[in-house]
Amino acid sequence: MISVIVAVQNVEKSLSKCLHSIKGQTYRKLEVILIDNGSIDKSGEICERFAKNDSRFKVVHIERSNLSTAKNIGLSYAKGDYVCFVNAVDWIDAEMLEQLITANINFNTDIVTCRYYEDTIAELFLVPGPIETRLMSKDEAIQLCLAQTRTHGFLCNKLFKIELFNSDSAIRFDEGIEHYEDLLVTMQCFYKSRAIVYSPPPHYHYYLSRHLPVNVLQNKRKLTGLKALKQAIDLLAQDPSIDTSVLKDYHTRLTLSSLFLLVTPENVNDPMIADLKKKLHHFSMIEHKDKDLRKCCMITRKSTGLGKIYWDMFYKKSMAE
Repeated sequence: MISVIVAVQNVEKSLSKCLHSIKGQTYRKLEVILIDNGSIDKSGEICERFAKNDSRFKVVHIERSNLSTAKNIGLSYAKGDYVCFVNAVDWIDAEMLEQLITANINFNTDIVTCRYYEDTIAELFLVPGPIETRLMSKDEAIQLCLAQTRTHGFLCNKLFKIELFNSDSAIRFDEGIEHYEDLLVTMQCFYKSRAIVYSPPPHYHYYLSRHLPVNVLQNKRKLTGLKALKQAIDLLAQDPSIDTSVLKDYHTRLTLSSLFLLVTPENVNDPMIADLKKKLHHFSMIEHKDKDLRKCCMITRKSTGLGKIYWDMFYKKSMAE
């Protein structure tokens, strides 16, 4: 049986599409654990309606928390041999779980991962990836993940053996992290696994919201991603054959973008701003792959104001190209 965990919070407009895509899976041996994370819209009612009409659906209502807490609660209810996670704003093709569990059985691995689509209102984009099925060691899987132009470290296009989350050294989400929590858990699972199968057919539809403004509160939550990235870097650094420069780029990029959003003439000496500036010295410049990022970091170490000018005039433009 597969345990499907969906953390739900105020997504009434997209939730039915997501849950119908799970309900319609050709692989029928499922339990669907819906964690209603303190929703104040009709999301909880939608969850209850699905549970009423299909005994495979179970709803757990909790006080509002973060996604890491909600997913940990979902794991505590999971009774399947395998587990997967679906974002409540996304949806999956009808054959996804059958394809993934078949690949798992055929290769006897701990994790199966597939390609995915990025969906917006206006377009559908197939994220690039290898076109052949591959049985990979954990080192190969981590390197493939980190080599992609987009971060393939999120959980939702993967099927995991539940033992990864139930053994003596059980993996859990760090409830103090609200950004990059998926990437950290993915890296922990990859590092702990014996082997991983990559299956090229795309089955997961990742809804990509564009042009959403980032406010200061949201950015402070994103700062917890620095902790996730640092933990992932420290974990993978135990194996000298793994190149962690991509994660180091993510860490420095997030540090810079947060610093430039949060700093003002009035708070330039604030401890949080000072801590962000200190984080720019975590890695040497030669550890970064991105040359423009390296230059922006070097300038900002000397002058936050000049660094922001370079970021706005040159670096953000280079990222968009």
